Amino acid sequence: MKILIAYYSRTGGTEKLAEAIKKEFEVRGHSVDLEKVKPIKEHNFLGWWHIRMIKGECEIQPPKIRDVSKYDAVCVGSPNWSRLSLPMARYLREVEGLKYKKIGFFATTAAPPAFEWYILSAYLLDLTLFAPIDRKGGRIIDSILLSSIFKRWGVNSDYGGKKIKKFCDKIETPILSFKDYVLNQKEVESVRLSAVVFSAFLILSLILHSLLQALDKGFLDWGEYFYFFAIPLLTFILLTIIKEREVGISFGKYIGGVSAVLLWTLTMFYTDLGLGLGRVMIWGYILIFIIIGFFRDQKAVIFSGLMSFLGYGILFYIYPAKEVFKPSLDLVLIGIGCGVIALVTNSLQKYYYSLLEAQDEIETARTSLEIKVAARTRELKELAGSLDEQVKERTKELREKLEELEKFNRLAVGRELKMIELKEEIKKLKEELEKLKLSK
Repeated sequence: MKILIAYYSRTGGTEKLAEAIKKEFEVRGHSVDLEKVKPIKEHNFLGWWHIRMIKGECEIQPPKIRDVSKYDAVCVGSPNWSRLSLPMARYLREVEGLKYKKIGFFATTAAPPAFEWYILSAYLLDLTLFAPIDRKGGRIIDSILLSSIFKRWGVNSDYGGKKIKKFCDKIETPILSFKDYVLNQKEVESVRLSAVVFSAFLILSLILHSLLQALDKGFLDWGEYFYFFAIPLLTFILLTIIKEREVGISFGKYIGGVSAVLLWTLTMFYTDLGLGLGRVMIWGYILIFIIIGFFRDQKAVIFSGLMSFLGYGILFYIYPAKEVFKPSLDLVLIGIGCGVIALVTNSLQKYYYSLLEAQDEIETARTSLEIKVAARTRELKELAGSLDEQVKERTKELREKLEELEKFNRLAVGRELKMIELKEEIKKLKEELEKLKLSK
């Protein structure tokens, strides 16, 4: 494979990671080119922060490689500024040839990678990276984030070495099906986004509860809040493990759905809404179905519906004021809401799959056409080379024949001249003979 590694590095951390990735690819026998992106003017941390907040962009020196179409894969590197760095964002806007190209992303951070990836930067780094690449038709295969300060998660650590090898493995692996690639990427993104949502929920709920306790207006004591806090915390840990180890990715949405239902059920248990509790609870469950429906998985919606029936049953059993419940109506509404959303999700899923299959056919046809064009080009080059050899051989034969003709011509002309000389000599001899006869 021919691979381009383009990166921007302010303090040298990202450059060190770029060199490590280059070395790994070269050990595997690939050809690698480096493109270091340089801004017109370098700034310190506060300077870049000011430019990002005021201008939102920067000027860079003209890249050495503006068209990357000749490369099989492109790896993009940037320090993590809680989003993509301005020089790399500008480079991605200027570079050409990213369409259908395999893209790998690597970044460095001053914090531990997990803290940066799921809490501090959250989803901003992905959003600012995906946007310019999606617009140009590139395909992000994998991304890694290592620490430039904490050696345990640095480039030279065991953790960093494993991440780099895994990153290179994914870049090497060919995309056999566009549909499978998209679905797999969406699964990974959904798990990551779910983990980020639960981490944000944990932080915000902890801040809110602390403020309410300080103002003496909290409706939960710390013991009760522990149970409320434990559900999203456990969910966040599970989703993080699934994402990092990439095992059981498809179960991420189910785990998120169960946690959402349990959280809502626990919230209703600690909330005193009087007779309006039942209606609020039903709409909360339906909202969860709608959110799960965005994952385009009918089974996940149905599973969330079953968990909602279970949550309702538990709440009905332990809630002291039984009069706020109307099981015959509430369960029907939950069932209808779940069924309608499941049907809509199924329709959207089929439509989405049909679009992916159509794109997959286009991709297959494009790949087949590229292979045929490459084969035909190779045949034409071979034919042109063969014709060139034939022309050279024929030219050589004609030159040899021409030389033979010239030689024969020289011989023939020489013979004619000799005959003329002999005739002249015979004529002279005859004249002399006649003179001798007359003299006698």
